[in-house]
Amino acid sequence: MNKLHTISLKNLKKYTIPAEKFYKTSSPTEQHQVEKYKKQFEMVMELRKARKSLNMTQETLAKKARLPRTTITKVESGTRNVTLETLMIIARAMGKRVEIRLR
Repeated sequence: MNKLHTISLKNLKKYTIPAEKFYKTSSPTEQHQVEKYKKQFEMVMELRKARKSLNMTQETLAKKARLPRTTITKVESGTRNVTLETLMIIARAMGKRVEIRLR
C-alpha cells in the first residue's frame, strides 16, 4: 500500500479533531463541503455494502453491469464522481434500484 494512504492511529489522533470542534470553528462554506463529501461517502459505503451482501466481487459486478472493473473500483473508492446513469446501471446489475429523496 502507498505510504501516503497508511496512517497510524497515533498520527490519526494527532491530525484530526472532533466534528463538533470543526463545526464550531469552520465557516458555513467549509461545513457545506464536509456535508457534501459525507453524503457521497455514505452512498459509496452503501453501494459497497450491497455488493458484498450479495457475495459479488467487483469483477463479477462489472461483468453483470457491462462496465469496466476499474469503474466499479473508482466508484467504490470515491475517486470517481459517478453519474446517475452509471449508478442506476450498477444498482440494476445487483437487482437493486436507486431512490432519490428530496428533503
